[in-house]
Amino acid sequence: MISTRPNIDPDALYPQAEAARLLEVDRHTLLRWERDPSIPLEGFIRRSDRAKVYKGKALLKVWGGVY
Repeated sequence: MISTRPNIDPDALYPQAEAARLLEVDRHTLLRWERDPSIPLEGFIRRSDRAKVYKGKALLKVWGGVY
């Protein structure tokens, strides 16, 4: 995971691949974090095309919980 604060807009929505790229983790890591209650990754939603997107605020929260 990136050690410096990622350039993420708290009000934006990020597709799974872009969220993983911004945090410098694999997209499967995001999936694992969703299932792990000790990691605060909440706030993902599904678009009408069933693609999963994450709220920027949630990504910053999980980054802050690690660093």
